[in-house]
Amino acid sequence: MSAHRRIILTGATGLIGKALASRLTGLGYDVVSFRSRHDGSGGFNHLTGHIDRATFEGAVAVIHLAGESIAQRWTEAAKERILTSRHDGTRLLAETLAGLKLKPEVFISMSGINRYGLRRKETLEETSMVQNDGFLPAVTEAWENATLPASGGGIRTVLLRTPLVLSASGGGLKQMLPAFRLGLGGPIGGGQQRMSWIALPDLVELIVWALENPSIHGPLNAVAPHPVTQAEFARKLGTTLRRPSFLPMPAWALSLLFGQMGLETILSDLSAFPRVALDGGFRFGTPDLASALKQALGPRF
Repeated sequence: MSAHRRIILTGATGLIGKALASRLTGLGYDVVSFRSRHDGSGGFNHLTGHIDRATFEGAVAVIHLAGESIAQRWTEAAKERILTSRHDGTRLLAETLAGLKLKPEVFISMSGINRYGLRRKETLEETSMVQNDGFLPAVTEAWENATLPASGGGIRTVLLRTPLVLSASGGGLKQMLPAFRLGLGGPIGGGQQRMSWIALPDLVELIVWALENPSIHGPLNAVAPHPVTQAEFARKLGTTLRRPSFLPMPAWALSLLFGQMGLETILSDLSAFPRVALDGGFRFGTPDLASALKQALGPRF
């Protein structure tokens, strides 16, 4: 496979990475899995500063999905791992790409809609003011700033701001399913906080679209166009599973179970809109939540 069809992918073993690698391979790209925290060939390690820069020469694109999992209790040590893996790892990649003789055409780096803050009343578009009023907003700020060497080096850089990704095989939805299948799901913390989401296949297609559309750069809200309240999400998930979904969980109980992580994820109030994607002609396969949940859970539901 010629270098102009070669794509370097970090986080290829994760939920999004596996689906994306399969899709890109099907489109005829040569996908090279690049391992994080690896000091050998085909890897990089933000802890040691090692990176196999020769692998990047001549690749058409680098898609960076790797990072320490957010879904854990945020001890001080965990917060340090989350921050450094995203900032230091991304910075190492971006600086390396900027110094290549044959630079990639595009660098796509994961981020999150938490870049807009934790609780906002307006619907947020890519041009909306960003905030850093919590741990996750501060992490996404550092994460996105770490890509600056790449964009400064003339590489088209896309910042993929993602929400809850719907898949029964991983991520937040998988963690919710046991309780909802037992009829123990319901609104959390009152349930009026707004939440954005995206179906995994739509996220994969949006990444491919951003990869192949040279006019796309900067922040890209990778969200479905119809955000919901947490209570509405719980109700539709229960309906899809044919289970009751009315048992409430107070905010204090969530805080007891998950600490700050629960407060900044499940109880955050953010409604994002994919203005750049829609104005650029992208069409979502499952723009409504009911269809997306049925797709994620499979035909048996």
